[in-house]
Amino acid sequence: MSELLQKLGIDWKLLLAQIVNFLILLWVLKRYAYRPILRALSERSKKIAKSMDDAKKIEVELEVLAQERERVMAEARKEAQSLLEGARQDAAALLARTKEEAKAEATAVTQAAEHEVRRMKENIVNEAKGELADLLVRSTEKIVRVKLDSTSDAKLIDEALKRD
Repeated sequence: MSELLQKLGIDWKLLLAQIVNFLILLWVLKRYAYRPILRALSERSKKIAKSMDDAKKIEVELEVLAQERERVMAEARKEAQSLLEGARQDAAALLARTKEEAKAEATAVTQAAEHEVRRMKENIVNEAKGELADLLVRSTEKIVRVKLDSTSDAKLIDEALKRD
């Protein structure tokens, strides 16, 4: 076999030294480089897997939160609608009550005005009656004092009317 190696131009001592050197290099790389690299890759792989799991959990939590937000928004919409409807009903009730109060007040003012007009009318009628009675008394006094003929009587009445 050494002849074959010599014909091929290979020195078996050098080949043996290179094989030993290769094995030593392989052992050193395996011990100091390959294992730490594999360990780092394994740790990195675990971190990536953990990150992926965390991302999935976060995604699920986001979905749950989105559903919760939608539920809360739906409740808020219902509550707002309820409050709005209550406010509308309160406004309608207030409007009706205000209309009734205004109507009652208008009725009271109208009745008070009618009462005042009646009172003023009665006062005017009473004053007119008093003045008429006074005028009648004065006219009667004048007629009784001076009773002349019918032409004189008419003349006296005209004079009395012109004076007053």
